[in-house]
Amino acid sequence: MDGTHRKFLSLRWKIFILLVVVLVGVQGMYAFFSLSQLNEQFRQQREQINESEVARLDGSVEASYQRLLEAAELLPLIDTSQEDHYISPLARLSQTINLKFDAFQLTGSVNAAYLYDSKARMVGFWGEKVHISEADIQRVFDTERPLRKLICNSICLRYVAIPIQLDGKKQGVLMVGRFLYDVIYEIKQQTALDIGLVLQAPEGAGELGNWGLLINSLTNRSQNQELLEEVSLHHRFKPEGGSYVLENNGHYYEVLFSPLKGVSEGGAYWVILDDISGHLLSIRQSLMNYLLLGVGGILTALILLSLLLQKPISFFTLLAEELSQLSSGEFSQFRHTLAQFRNRDKTLGEDERDLLVKSAVLLSEQLERLQDEVDERTDSLEKSRQALTKERDFLFGLLETAPLVIITQNIKGQLRSVNHFGQQLMDLDGKSLRKANFIDSLQREEERQEFLSNTQRLVEGLESEVRTDSVLLDGVGNRHDLSWLHVRLRNSQGDEPLILSIGMDISDRKRAERRLQWLANHDPLTERPNRLFFMSCMNDAIEKCRGQDSHVAVLFIDLDRFKEVNDSLGHSVGDKLLKVATRRISDCIRDSDLLARQGGDEFSVLLTSVRDLEGAEVVASKILQAFQQPFWIGEYEIVVTVSIGISLFPDHGADGATLIKHADVAMFQAKDSGKNCYYIYDVEKDHQRFERFSLGADLRKAIQNDELLLYYQPQVDAISNRVVGVEALVRWQHPTAGLLPPDRFIPLAEELDLIIPLGEWVLREACQQMQAWIRIGLPKMTMAVNLAGQQIAHERLIKSVEEALADSGLSADCLELEVTENFVIQQPEVTVGKLTYLRERGITLAMDDFGTGYSSLSYLKKLPIDRLKIDRSFVKDIGVDRGDESIIKATLAMCHSLGLEVVAEGVETTEQLNFLRENGCQIIQGYYFSKPLPPEAFMDYICSQKAQA
Repeated sequence: MDGTHRKFLSLRWKIFILLVVVLVGVQGMYAFFSLSQLNEQFRQQREQINESEVARLDGSVEASYQRLLEAAELLPLIDTSQEDHYISPLARLSQTINLKFDAFQLTGSVNAAYLYDSKARMVGFWGEKVHISEADIQRVFDTERPLRKLICNSICLRYVAIPIQLDGKKQGVLMVGRFLYDVIYEIKQQTALDIGLVLQAPEGAGELGNWGLLINSLTNRSQNQELLEEVSLHHRFKPEGGSYVLENNGHYYEVLFSPLKGVSEGGAYWVILDDISGHLLSIRQSLMNYLLLGVGGILTALILLSLLLQKPISFFTLLAEELSQLSSGEFSQFRHTLAQFRNRDKTLGEDERDLLVKSAVLLSEQLERLQDEVDERTDSLEKSRQALTKERDFLFGLLETAPLVIITQNIKGQLRSVNHFGQQLMDLDGKSLRKANFIDSLQREEERQEFLSNTQRLVEGLESEVRTDSVLLDGVGNRHDLSWLHVRLRNSQGDEPLILSIGMDISDRKRAERRLQWLANHDPLTERPNRLFFMSCMNDAIEKCRGQDSHVAVLFIDLDRFKEVNDSLGHSVGDKLLKVATRRISDCIRDSDLLARQGGDEFSVLLTSVRDLEGAEVVASKILQAFQQPFWIGEYEIVVTVSIGISLFPDHGADGATLIKHADVAMFQAKDSGKNCYYIYDVEKDHQRFERFSLGADLRKAIQNDELLLYYQPQVDAISNRVVGVEALVRWQHPTAGLLPPDRFIPLAEELDLIIPLGEWVLREACQQMQAWIRIGLPKMTMAVNLAGQQIAHERLIKSVEEALADSGLSADCLELEVTENFVIQQPEVTVGKLTYLRERGITLAMDDFGTGYSSLSYLKKLPIDRLKIDRSFVKDIGVDRGDESIIKATLAMCHSLGLEVVAEGVETTEQLNFLRENGCQIIQGYYFSKPLPPEAFMDYICSQKAQA
């Protein structure tokens, strides 16, 4: 509903409603005050009644102590003339009380009696037994003063203790007690209230379980117990006592709980129940009378007011209806209608109605004259409006629909007009437009200076148009790049010169250009600078440091085991790991330093302005420490360390490319040193690495060109000196370096993944050589061949062994395969199954280098091996190190108990041989008998052994 059709409410009804609200409010406040007074009077009356009843109960308890005292004094006076010299006076009194106690109990004067001697020891008790402190009994005996107390456990017992004299002497203490039932029933006879006693229940077992209370006694129990239980269900108990109001079967009851004096807090409470229904009904009846009287007064006042206001309201109603004629131009008809009020009886004089009629007539005459003038001007303005509308619509459509910022401003940048698109982009409204300045919207100082210079040239006529670029932030902070065209507007003489500025939003193009520039210099995954940007920054830093006493350091960082993470958990986890690793490295460097991703899992850090290598080492140590904590990528906990290479300008290179290269070399040196460390570039180590690289390339050719040789070292029986086996040992006949031992190229073969083809070649060659020796009549012996860990893990192990036996024709029982202890025990799930299969084929299995690794007896029992080889590192210290001798003895004893043969490697002296023989070692291998020999020399050695035999 619009503003011309508002809801109408007559003045008569407004006055009526206002009066009703006032009268009802006054009457309501009076009724509320009356109700509050009645409730307060009722509350005070109830407090007085409750205090009186509790005082009466407490007074009755106090009075009952006097009766107990009289009963206590009476008991020792019972006839005890029957003297018996064989028992004490206390015993005679105890016998007498025992005979008479039932009579006292039936009369209700005593419910319990206790007799104590001079040492507070109980001589006898009758009735309910309660615990009395020995200190209290002794104090009564010593001071000869009576003691009275109240004890409430499962029952409430008040007692009086007095000293007693028999035969003229103090003999002990007599205590008599009585329940509180008599007090309750005595008070009940004096009042119409119901009274009870509740006690603390053991473990909430009472009738009022929610409160932890039990009902000890209660008048009219059949009805009142139900009321108490209902109170406990709907109210929270207050330990200090209090009253509760309860409605039951149309009646209202007040239940008062008052703590029992002389008992610890929460131990016992008086309960007083009173039916207060009549009092509450009286209060409600009084309130109803107040309300009825008020309603009658309100109706009477409304009737009188309606009669008094009828004529004035009728006048105002008619005048309000006729005023609408003014809006429709019926001025003469309006004045004719008001004439009846101008001619009314004015015996009592004029009033506000007459003044209002005169004013209305004058107003109608003035409005009539204005109406004539408006009609004349409207005709001329309508013609001008139609012409202007066409021109305005064209300009408005041009300004408001074009996606351009179109503004007019003076040479100081103060805005004079802005189109709709510009207002939205510049976050302007009509009120702030005049206060806005174009210069304030420019973000950079150089943009402001350029604008002021160009506008001055426009005003002076030096330029007809100028173009500028600027950056604008809209109301929500979004960046917009604008290209501006500024021209001067023609102005009338005396008007300030204005400039028309048209801005085109080129943000998308600029954003694309910035994105391309960013991508050219950054890594999209980690959002860090890439190799090209890093090299540029490094070269700049080197140029700044030339000739100064400062250095530039480069850290080349590689994540250890990252390829394993990628292969096992997937590239998505690897990418997340790279992001987290980037943050950890970034937290370890200064804001002035630069972190870049070189590619893959390699990062580089540029440390500018470091004094020496120590500063670079501090940063490297921080990074190593940061990677000691595991990474949590999703549900995976990943442990990844880093290897770091360090190079320093100018010590390790004079340009950026050399520094990067040498830091990369140092990183690989850190990898070779065991990873999880940093390494500073070392020229000699670099040369060694280059030689190692060259040797690796030669090794790949050596396998293809048959440059490898096998040497054979005999294994001799320690007792008979007979050759029982031979171990095949590989050598490399390098074209330029000569004959190379295995420790020069076997680790290199493992690193370059050449150990598999190398191991298969050794296995085939050894099997063929043994079969050739057997064919020419050499005694049957075993050919021992070493298996590398990668060979055992490789899927072709079993197939390559079977192919070597089949191609050579060698029997399986002539082949012995030696496996290293560390690999077998570290990966039993990979090795045990394959080794078990080979052993079942008849091949002998031996564990090489025993004692240098885990040496676990539990694993040794589970592994399918036939022989165990004691490492030469233990054998060489025989006669020197008692510890190593003990290890050898223990190993031999263990192997004998497990049924394993033992081969001792590296035996070179007679002392070593004798020690091993004495301790039961069967087979000896070492220089004492022979060094590793080529095939022809080995044949000569066998022949010489036969000749000696």
